Amino acid sequence: MRHAVVALTVLVAASVPACREPALELSAGPGSASGLVLLVRSLATRFGPIEREAAFQALRPQLERSAMVPSRVFDATGLWTGLGDDWRAMEFFGHRADGVYHLGVHASAPEPRDASDYRGRLRLQRTGEGHFAWTMEEDLAVGPLRPRDMAAALTALFRAAELTSGTDARTRIREALPRATSAVSRLVKTEALEITRDRNAVTSLALAVRVVPEGIRSFAPRYAAFLDKHLTPTQMRVVVTDLSGVAWWTLDAADNVWTLRLRVREGSLVPLEGPIGRGLPGNVRATVDYSTKVGVFRVGIQHLVADVALSRGPFEKGFVAHFLEEPEWRLPFLVEPLMRSSLRHPFEGQGSRLGWSAREQGGGTTVLSRQFRMQIKESWIVRWMGGASSSMLSDFRMGAETESDRFLRECLVSLRDDIVALAARPH
Repeated sequence: MRHAVVALTVLVAASVPACREPALELSAGPGSASGLVLLVRSLATRFGPIEREAAFQALRPQLERSAMVPSRVFDATGLWTGLGDDWRAMEFFGHRADGVYHLGVHASAPEPRDASDYRGRLRLQRTGEGHFAWTMEEDLAVGPLRPRDMAAALTALFRAAELTSGTDARTRIREALPRATSAVSRLVKTEALEITRDRNAVTSLALAVRVVPEGIRSFAPRYAAFLDKHLTPTQMRVVVTDLSGVAWWTLDAADNVWTLRLRVREGSLVPLEGPIGRGLPGNVRATVDYSTKVGVFRVGIQHLVADVALSRGPFEKGFVAHFLEEPEWRLPFLVEPLMRSSLRHPFEGQGSRLGWSAREQGGGTTVLSRQFRMQIKESWIVRWMGGASSSMLSDFRMGAETESDRFLRECLVSLRDDIVALAARPH
């Protein structure tokens, strides 16, 4: 969920052509402008500096080392708060108290109700000899701002983009969100923002942002070093299409530049090419190519396909992506042919899934939720892949995490202050 928050901050602070219209749409919902402020404050509280309880702090490295080798922790019964013949479970709870955000293990975590309350539920299922499935569900309460208000703000954002140019947009960004722009731009800079219209009144948007670790090195040296090592080598392409294969938007990353391309008309997404008379369907397909460096090797995947179901009801907005097809693997020489069964397993049967949503729950509170499920068949190559992942997480824990938390909170607090000022201006 941390990456979604970073993306939200960057999107609002670096790419909104006319920020006032979306802010006013959000401010019209329950709680007026206070609902929007509470949303951003909840994110800043949850993803800013955290006081992690000792039990939770001791547990994290054990779980990280065992992500791809679940048998290491399955029989460690003292580790879990819930036990069954073929399953293990634990829950986490985070909340603000006495000016500090606390996060720890909880035997039965309550449903999050107050803004910034967090609940995580982790489950490990043994499905056969050497076969396991991890499931994680996370909920974060963010106050009274409704999912429908968020959707209306996105529509307003698109409409605003249709009425401006790329040059004018960058000026409006700085004027509308001066604090957030200043904070975020130390790490993420707008490389290009192109807004063009064709004769059918369709607006094409291309936003490119560059991640510049050097910009934060003076006050977050460990986080900058972590990004240099683990983000800079990343190459990625995501293409979202409808089921007929027509592309609706793309995201590309290489050399620390991330580029988003899409088209809109009258506040709604339209296909990147071809006829525009149809709306975005409820089921789409995302295809991902991804690679990075692990030691001297470049490893990754090509043509990872997810069938994505969108939720667009009045009380919930979000998606669930199911991964049911094995991708092409980019691995060291001769590794993949020898370990085909283990690499295929995450996509067999129920497959693996990832979901995110914003939903209303009882009491007028909106909750941001994330869920994922991943199947594991233990083998030496899966252990090797898990070791690489564990090494990256260890790098992050060694000082980079604290600096990242501090920087992210500063960006979100700056965004909150800008929104307060923006909403207070006369209409």
